Amino acid sequence: MKHEAAHRGITLALGGIGLRGALNIGLLQALSEASFSIKKIVATGVSAMIGALFALGRDPGEALPRIIRFFEENRRAMWELEQLGALSRAEKRMAAQSMSYFLRESLFCHANLTRLGVFEWDLVEANLLQLFGDLTVEDLETPLAVSVIDIERGQETLLDTGRLFDLVRAGIAFPGLFPPVVISGHKYVSSATYCTLPLCSLGDADRPIVALSLPERRELKPQRSIIEVLARVDEIRRKALTQQILTKADRVISLERFGRENWSSFRRLEKAIPLVKQACTEQISGWKADDSTMTDF
Repeated sequence: MKHEAAHRGITLALGGIGLRGALNIGLLQALSEASFSIKKIVATGVSAMIGALFALGRDPGEALPRIIRFFEENRRAMWELEQLGALSRAEKRMAAQSMSYFLRESLFCHANLTRLGVFEWDLVEANLLQLFGDLTVEDLETPLAVSVIDIERGQETLLDTGRLFDLVRAGIAFPGLFPPVVISGHKYVSSATYCTLPLCSLGDADRPIVALSLPERRELKPQRSIIEVLARVDEIRRKALTQQILTKADRVISLERFGRENWSSFRRLEKAIPLVKQACTEQISGWKADDSTMTDF
């Protein structure tokens, strides 16, 4: 491993649901320019990819053009997969020929709940291989752990050995979107859908811990189906859990002032990341001066 185990520096917890994880690029750039020493990065979701690039000593912004290009090139195919993803190849042919067949099959719960993922891994594997190839955690300049859920054991675990390609895939294996990733016989999915920040597995040895709190913009409107009700309940649960575990962080960078911004679209990322970087720079500028837990870091 290029780095030696560090005893000084901060532990950085990177999370965020979906594309919001890419906003951590701004945080990493701000910390880098402020010359903060980072002894460990714990990440999940898209932040696993961002954090891995940073841990390799590369600019995490390197991933941004790839993310934007990927969604530009695949948004139509991903929409089609989302609509027909639960159907077999033969059923898709039938659906293309008969609207009534499509409606009966695509709206039938059994058809839509029998697959572990809507998307196949070949949609993203080429990009991940170009970014990480055969690099392993031994090539990192900063230690990295990816927070995932071990399906069989039903618990969160941190992956910190092996190929970065495998770790990042496990980090973005959102249940329902991508199939679980199998590593050494265990099936893993991202922990981001359980909790947006990977703080549960961190302890006193990891302090001081720094996390970025990303507000989720939501337009309140009546739920029109049981699925929307369940989705809303899960949002409330996830938000409550996130607020509870944020107490484990020594420093929380809050972006509440951007709470009305909709940063879920890939088209907004180029505008959003510089704003996040500026907000993070403003908040961390006084850390060394006013908090003894952050001195010399």
